[in-house]
Amino acid sequence: MGSVRPPAALDGVRVVDLGDELAAYAGRLLADLGAEVIRVEPPGGATTRTAEPLIGWPEGGVSAFERFVSAGKRSLVIDTAQPEGVDELRDLLATADLVIESPGPVLAQLGIDDVELRRLHPGIGHVVVTPFGLEHPAPWTDTDDLVLMAAGGLLHLGGYPDLGPVAAYGGLSRFAASIFGAVAALAALLDAEGGGGGSSYDVSAQECVAQALEDSAVTYALTGTVRERQGDRPREAGSGVYPCRDGYVSMIAGRLGTARAWSNLVGWMVECGSPDATELLDPRWSSFEYRQSDEAIDRFGQLFAAFTAQRGKQDLYRDAQARMIALSPVATVGDVLADVQLASRDFFVDVADARVGSIRFPRAPYRLSATPAADPRPAPALGEADPELFGARVEEGVR
Repeated sequence: MGSVRPPAALDGVRVVDLGDELAAYAGRLLADLGAEVIRVEPPGGATTRTAEPLIGWPEGGVSAFERFVSAGKRSLVIDTAQPEGVDELRDLLATADLVIESPGPVLAQLGIDDVELRRLHPGIGHVVVTPFGLEHPAPWTDTDDLVLMAAGGLLHLGGYPDLGPVAAYGGLSRFAASIFGAVAALAALLDAEGGGGGSSYDVSAQECVAQALEDSAVTYALTGTVRERQGDRPREAGSGVYPCRDGYVSMIAGRLGTARAWSNLVGWMVECGSPDATELLDPRWSSFEYRQSDEAIDRFGQLFAAFTAQRGKQDLYRDAQARMIALSPVATVGDVLADVQLASRDFFVDVADARVGSIRFPRAPYRLSATPAADPRPAPALGEADPELFGARVEEGVR
């Protein structure tokens, strides 16, 4: 007989998911921890089901975003445009431990304010994820990732000095908002467990983006200096992204890393007979101020490109690590899927999906010894939750 899997951290926790793209991933994170996440959708499905990119487009495409953010959830169709649908939602909320909504106060628009919510279930945790916070007067609709990246300040830092701002791929604001939404949900559960009763949390996506400005806000507050777009230009010789035979490597070897790393890097290049690498032995290269100059940055780039031109990124990685130099291949998606370290931790798992066949999912990026995360499960079809099981649970008031 195989060993019995211990319960996941959130086994027995029921979550009502009323989120759009801004908070959909929050429910997925809670499902990974073992929570029963019930995705409440209108007839025809939630907007996430048509979010791009689509698999199989244009032949009845399936949203890759939806398959990812709704993995492990259940789907329940409730027509909240009808009074009986709102009543059904009330019944569901009475059995839940958490409710997550976005892009605004969805429940309040249905006449279920905080007072009514506590009447239905005094201990329920309530998380509202909005673009700019509940106090913002603007409408919640038509606010996309580009707007939120701009409003949070991160868009200003992306791109090249001589061009306009460039947004990073992947809709980062919605994932940032969802991650903080999940943190708020866990805080609500801890509050309820400690006897604090039901609590509400207001998560602003703009503020989540502003959290990612690193030291830019502090630098401005202390010095008045506005950080500008850096592009792919290194900040100093030895630290940056450099081309090699089969792609790129990213390296920090200098004051941004360690002084020892710089000397090890120079020794490595000289030892391997890199053309003109002995130039780096000149005492002026020992000065951090010189290595920050445009002359040094450009010259080092030429020397290192000659050194890496005939070397692959994995070979460079192994040799650099052996010399205590912080260098990593710039991995493509294919490289990540084939990564030996990730494979050794069984990070990726193939999950059968009735809509699109097998999907390779990442497991949770953490390991819990006593309450292991749940294995990835496919996203549900619309209305897949068993109505009879659902009805029985509501009637019995089981949470």
